[in-house]
Amino acid sequence: MRVQNPRGASAGELIDDAGLKGTRIGGAVVSDRHANFIIAEPECTAQDVLRLIELVRSQVRDRMDVELEMELEIW
Repeated sequence: MRVQNPRGASAGELIDDAGLKGTRIGGAVVSDRHANFIIAEPECTAQDVLRLIELVRSQVRDRMDVELEMELEIW
């Protein structure tokens, strides 16, 4: 996952400030080194990644009042 930096802010910092580093769903985990990346462990499924992306986006929206936008399209 990589999301666009909102105007005047860093997406990675917002995710970190929301306390989401290390958050895991299945084999997908928000990186402890840089919160703007998801690590896919060997048992990870695409569904794990998509669910974690949605969790991160909703938590940042709820806690920081910022809507994160993806830099890529998922289809």
